[in-house]
Amino acid sequence: MDLQRVVSEQAAIIEKLRTENAALKAEIAALKKNSSTSSKPPSSDIVKPPKPPKTPKDKKKRKRGAQPGHQQHLREPLPPEMIDEILKIDLSACPSCNSKLKLIGGETKTFQQIELVEKPIFVTEYQQLKYWCKKCRCYHYARLPEDVAKEGLFGKNLTVLTAYLKGKGHMSYRTLKDYFHDVLGFDISTGFLVGQIKRISAALHPSYAELAEFLKQQEHLYIDETSLKKNGKLQWVWCFVSEFFTFFKIDASRGSKVLKETLGEDFLGSISSDFYSAYRKYTKDTKTLVQFCWAHLIREIKFLATLADTKAYGKRLLKQVKKMFKTIYSQEELTVDEFKRLLLQHKEAILNTVRRFVPEYKKATVLAERFEKFGENYFLFIDNPEIEPTNNAAEREIRTLVIDRKITQGVRSDAGNEWHERFWTVLATCKRQGKNVMAFLRESLSFFLHGGLSPPRLINPSGET
Repeated sequence: MDLQRVVSEQAAIIEKLRTENAALKAEIAALKKNSSTSSKPPSSDIVKPPKPPKTPKDKKKRKRGAQPGHQQHLREPLPPEMIDEILKIDLSACPSCNSKLKLIGGETKTFQQIELVEKPIFVTEYQQLKYWCKKCRCYHYARLPEDVAKEGLFGKNLTVLTAYLKGKGHMSYRTLKDYFHDVLGFDISTGFLVGQIKRISAALHPSYAELAEFLKQQEHLYIDETSLKKNGKLQWVWCFVSEFFTFFKIDASRGSKVLKETLGEDFLGSISSDFYSAYRKYTKDTKTLVQFCWAHLIREIKFLATLADTKAYGKRLLKQVKKMFKTIYSQEELTVDEFKRLLLQHKEAILNTVRRFVPEYKKATVLAERFEKFGENYFLFIDNPEIEPTNNAAEREIRTLVIDRKITQGVRSDAGNEWHERFWTVLATCKRQGKNVMAFLRESLSFFLHGGLSPPRLINPSGET
């Protein structure tokens, strides 16, 4: 009896140690997560694995510049309308033998140099003459031209430059103040600069509001969200990417209500997103089709392949996923029918793999249950070739915000939120459409100050850019 009791106690201790060992291994694996096995950004990979030893072939240094067999890319010269001065350089004699030379007409070699002028700003002083009225018994000053009075101290171009440096350059108001002092040679207050940004923000409102309505009519949207603090309080920036434009919205909520407010409950298009619950709730409530992101899922599968209890399962699944993406990357070499047939085969293989021999480990069972319920939502792209299998389009666009957040540490007011929503939307959309953002800002400010037939638009009434 004593021996049996000892054996039972030891068995219990062994089982306890096994459980603790498994828990510790899972904890170590979680600590080792990086950008390839989780949603962590690459910048979080502080400790990177050692590089494999170099082979003799790797040790051969590659020359700088264009590589053999690669097309050389040279900078295009500035167009004639941007050239301020042309200087012709001649030869009086042959530089080699000092013989007399014959000029070959119509053929020259050009070199362009770009330089800042010593005083890079143009200042106009308006002297308003003073008059005395005998009848009114008071003095009157001549009025400023209406356009000058509306623009104020900064002309349109300087106001637009301020906005560009603040938004695209991620400058704080103090850095902007220093820039005007050190580079342009005059002093300005931060309060005045705040007013200039508010002016540009108001000028961009019509374009932003129009996109907000047009967003609801899109056939497909890639959506992502990230945090941004306002006076230290957490809020969320939502990024919506369509075929022709990008739209940013800042909200205190990260819930599905933001999607309902922005897209409506009768949205007829489809969306791409990660597996975050807000998207699942929105698509459930509105019957909207969703393509869940494979890039996020692959990171989860890679993590499973690092754990002792799920390594075999993760590797089997990862192998099938890699086969599918190999076919996706070979799409141009296949006919439409061949491409779809292969993708359907990969879909069947992945679904079979994810359901079979599932380890009794929480993360593995959760993944298998997810595919039982949402498996079809990972393959929407097969029947809709215009949809990407990943949500990378939204993740790329939101990087501008992440950079700005790291530098500026967020915003201070609702006015700051409005400025960021509108400027990021215009900046990203102009980039997608190949438009010059400075030109669009100028046109928007000009209409805001002076009016005109219609404000500049990021979209045409037909929906085309």
